[in-house]
Amino acid sequence: MSGREVRILLDGAAVNCTEGLPLTEVLSARAPGWRYSPKLGAPRGMFCGMGLCMECAVEVDGRWTRACLERVRPDMNVRTGMAE
Repeated sequence: MSGREVRILLDGAAVNCTEGLPLTEVLSARAPGWRYSPKLGAPRGMFCGMGLCMECAVEVDGRWTRACLERVRPDMNVRTGMAE
């Protein structure tokens, strides 16, 4: 991890964060409603965190991927689906 400050787009909003961080860390801090309990409507954390459950699916640079397997890189465009 480089520790360099970079800018990404998160649901269309510019966000500054550290390059190389797990994307799930950024999403948990900046988009806490990104994952929620469908039964209770309450925010919830990561489930497996290792790419098996697919619950952290997001769109990054136009392709669907698992956020737990992505690292922050400059100018990445992340869509959680929350803004739609």
